[in-house]
Amino acid sequence: MPDLPTYEDSLHRSLRDVDPLAELEDIGLDAADGRVLAESIVADRDQPPFDRSAMDGYAIRSADLSEDAVYPVVGTIAAGRPATVDVPPGSCVAIATGAVVPSPLDLVVPHERSDRCDPVRLDARGLAAGYAIHPRGADAAEGSELVRAGERLSPVHLALAATVGQDRVRVRRQPRIRVLTSGDEIVAPDVDPLDHQVRNGNAPMLQSLVERIGARWLGHAHVLDDPDIVRATLEHAIDDADVVVTAGGISAGDRDFLPDTIDALGGETRVAGAAIQPGKPVRIQRLPSGVMIVSLPGNPVSVLATACLYLWPLVRTMLGRTTPLPWRPVELAADIRANPKRQLFRPARIDATGMAAVPVWQGSGDLSHAASTDGLVALPRQSDPVPTGRPVPFLPWP
Repeated sequence: MPDLPTYEDSLHRSLRDVDPLAELEDIGLDAADGRVLAESIVADRDQPPFDRSAMDGYAIRSADLSEDAVYPVVGTIAAGRPATVDVPPGSCVAIATGAVVPSPLDLVVPHERSDRCDPVRLDARGLAAGYAIHPRGADAAEGSELVRAGERLSPVHLALAATVGQDRVRVRRQPRIRVLTSGDEIVAPDVDPLDHQVRNGNAPMLQSLVERIGARWLGHAHVLDDPDIVRATLEHAIDDADVVVTAGGISAGDRDFLPDTIDALGGETRVAGAAIQPGKPVRIQRLPSGVMIVSLPGNPVSVLATACLYLWPLVRTMLGRTTPLPWRPVELAADIRANPKRQLFRPARIDATGMAAVPVWQGSGDLSHAASTDGLVALPRQSDPVPTGRPVPFLPWP
C-alpha cells in the first residue's frame, strides 16, 4: 500500500485547477462586510484632499513666529468651510480640527499653547513648519489603490469605499455549500437519543464554519446508511452547490457508501487519505460538472480540523484570495507527544504569555477538550515529544 501524502501535498492536489468563481456581484456597502472584493477600491482624489488642521488652534506662518510677539486674529476657519480668509504676514487665523489650512500658512499652534486673546500670544517653542497639519495627499494620491482585489472586506474597507464615493462594491459570488451528515447512530439535537445514539453536532458546527470562511450555506441533510438514500441525497445536493461537504461514511466499513457513490457519479479522486491526525480518511473529489466533494471523517474533532485544513483553503481559492491561510508561529507551553507516521493537528489555547497550550484529549471524538481552544497547532512528524518552547505553526479558528 503506497504511503499517504503529507498535508501539504494533499492540499496541493485538492486545489489543482480550482479557479476563482467567475460570477461577480455589485452590492451595497450595507451588505458587503466580509465579502471578497473583486475590483480594487481606488482613491478618486488626494487623501486628504487639502492641507487639514489636526487640532483646534491658530494657523500661522512659521517664519512669523517670535518669542515675544502677539498676532492679530483676522478670522476663523471652521471645518466644512472654504478657506477664503486673507491672512496678512504677521497675523494668524483661528482654525478648527478638520478645517482647510490656507496657503501660505504652514503651522497650527494648539489652543492650549495660547492665551486665546485677540491679538493672541502663542507659545510655539519647539514647533516647526508642518506641526498639526495633515498634508494633502499624505494618506493616498489620486488614483492609488486603497484596497486591492482579493481582500475580504472589513469595516475599515467599507469606510474607505464610502470616502472615495462608492456606495456599492463589486465582489465575488460566494461559493454555495451544502452539507450532508451520515450515520444510523446520529439523531437530531432535539431528539432524546437511545443509549447507542448520539446527537448531531457536526451540522451546526459546519454551518458556522461555512459562514465564517465566507461561503454561502445552502442547508444540511442527514442520510442513513443506505446506498440508495445516499445516492439520491447526494444527487440532489450537487444540483445547486459548488461544494458538497460530507461528514462520516468514508471509512472502510461495510456501511460506508459515500466513496463508491461518488465514484459512480464520475468523481475524480484527488485525495484519498492523508498522513494526518485527526482526519486520516479525508477525501477530496471533483465531479465532471466541476462540483467539489469534500468528504470529512465523522468524529467531531476530525470534522473541525479537516474543515479548516481543506475546506477553508478551497473556499479561499474559489473567492480569488491569493494569500495563504493565516498560520503563524507560536511556542509550545509544554512538551507534547508527536507521531512519527502522521502529522498531528491539535486544538490549542493561546495562554496569557502567548504560548500554545494543548489540552489533554481522548481522541477525535472528544469535542469537549476543544471548547476552550483558539485554533490548531501543527506538530512535526517525529518519535520524540515536541519540547516546551519549540515554535510550531498555529492556525486560528476562522
